[in-house]
Amino acid sequence: MKPLKERIVNLENSDYHMHTSSFSDGIPTINELVQFAWQIWMKEIAITDHSQVSIDKFRKKNNISAGSTARYSLRNRKNVYNDVNIIFWIEWDLLNDAWDVCFDIQWRESDFVILSAHSWIYEWKPETVTEGTINAIKKYHDKIKFIWHPCSFADFWEYYDIEKLVSVANEYDIWLEFNAKVFERDKSNLEKLDYLLKNTNKIYINSDAHTLYDFKNVRKKAIQFLYDNNYLK
Repeated sequence: MKPLKERIVNLENSDYHMHTSSFSDGIPTINELVQFAWQIWMKEIAITDHSQVSIDKFRKKNNISAGSTARYSLRNRKNVYNDVNIIFWIEWDLLNDAWDVCFDIQWRESDFVILSAHSWIYEWKPETVTEGTINAIKKYHDKIKFIWHPCSFADFWEYYDIEKLVSVANEYDIWLEFNAKVFERDKSNLEKLDYLLKNTNKIYINSDAHTLYDFKNVRKKAIQFLYDNNYLK
């Protein structure tokens, strides 16, 4: 196994998980994130708003009317503010253990995605979430860029078999995520995180930003934790 520093793909100046008010449950708009990315020295970011099933349930729960249809034009959208490279991905939602997922935002799909499983979306027994995730990896591994925060204390954390997940992710050359927002809020299972850090071939450290504070600060805290605890030297 290579040293952790060689297995983290975005240790500096890039972040591949964040949400906006334009399409899901973030506070900033897309334009605000793009402009702020330059101020905090980012070179590349991926805006990864939630899938349509998640957006619909969020809006229904909070009595919010349907939002912008601008997603249709994102493929032709250019960053006119600065030189940060902007990528648009989607955070897929695992629906059940038969590898069914929600692919799209407003009927538009993405070349690459995050695979996630939210407790308020997953329509099956929670103890099947590891099997469902593995089935989805096997079927959609050519599209899945990485697996979201599998070490969280929320969203089925007690049911995720981290050893199985790491093994299958390594087999299919899929990244796993060290989610900095979850860590910053003391919601990471540190035993599972330790296993992930020591055994995963490729790792993203992402902010999962829903605010500009998240975007600016939480990755720094996660990386500092890695140095303080001798994961990074």
